[in-house]
Amino acid sequence: MLARVWALVIKEFLALLRDKKSRFVLIGPPLIQLLVFGYAATFDLSHIPYAVYNQDTGFASRKLLGDFQGSPAFQQVATITNEGQIAPLIDNEKALLVLQIGPHFTRDLLLHRPAPVQVIMNGRNSNTATLALNYVNTVLLSFDTRWAADHHWGRPPAQLVVRSWFNPNLLSRWFIVPGIVALLMLVVTLLVTGLSVAREREQGTFDQLLVTPMDPVEILVGKALPGFIIGGLEGSFIALVAVLWFHVPFVGSILALLVGMALFLLAAVGIGLMISSLAVTQQQG
Repeated sequence: MLARVWALVIKEFLALLRDKKSRFVLIGPPLIQLLVFGYAATFDLSHIPYAVYNQDTGFASRKLLGDFQGSPAFQQVATITNEGQIAPLIDNEKALLVLQIGPHFTRDLLLHRPAPVQVIMNGRNSNTATLALNYVNTVLLSFDTRWAADHHWGRPPAQLVVRSWFNPNLLSRWFIVPGIVALLMLVVTLLVTGLSVAREREQGTFDQLLVTPMDPVEILVGKALPGFIIGGLEGSFIALVAVLWFHVPFVGSILALLVGMALFLLAAVGIGLMISSLAVTQQQG
């Protein structure tokens, strides 16, 4: 019995090694995942780009900025001279955060008064912003601890107060519902287009479609438009429900939203048609 089992095991190994696809599955994905998870999938940040808007000329602000410059986690990319330069740096993603130090920072600390430091953070990627904010908090607390020890404060003077710009109350509905717009648009569009060609092939009508006077471009457009239209109507309806029913505030350009939805739907339609052209049956699609 053991001999038969061993023979079957050897046969399976030989079948795997002789097949090129099986050899690739055994070797390729593990190596790719090792490199991806080893280099790309990391929660550590380094060289965080930040800008400085320092309105104070005292030694305390220079000392605080020196802590940031000496940290390997941060990299200063700009020095700001007025508040009008802050928004372009954040909007264009040239800096992940901006440190703003008030004009009386050193004086207030020497007088044992609160000395605010504003950290303006780009929150597009919430995970990255949270990690960067933790790094900032670490530097600030280290500075506060040393300052309290050197100047005989009873306790470290700093307190971190976080305020979200576009969702100040951190209402989960405000960021979950808009995300559902894109998610359902993608799902519906993929379902409609991903099954269109496979349905024709499964029902045996695809060959009839090819012998019609329509050329391939017309067939492609005819298969793509239903998914595009249905996805657009679905996304528009959900966006209206989000604003009118769930009271998610809409701030921005409606034209920009529609253009973004159209480009997103074009990508989804392309993916769906590719899947449908490769699938033999609807179940496989």
